[in-house]
Amino acid sequence: MEKISKWKTPQAIIVMAIIAVIFAYIAVDAFISKPKMRNEIKDVKGEYVELSTFLDQKIPEIDSTFKEHATQIKQQKSQITVLQETLGELKEE
Repeated sequence: MEKISKWKTPQAIIVMAIIAVIFAYIAVDAFISKPKMRNEIKDVKGEYVELSTFLDQKIPEIDSTFKEHATQIKQQKSQITVLQETLGELKEE
């Protein structure tokens, strides 16, 4: 009977292949995926800073516009009230 080396058995070859695939995945992840991911994160952070700066400028403008609209709505409400009273007086006559 022939003795087969324990390193040449099918089980050993399968285990070595699995280990090789794992190391290949680690290498691809370390040298390709992570740098790409870091660059994308830097891009997102840059866009966040730009958006934050833009909003810091625009929010006060939007707030002042809302305040102006609130004032205009109050004026219109008082004008409508006066108009309703005038119409009520005209109906009575």
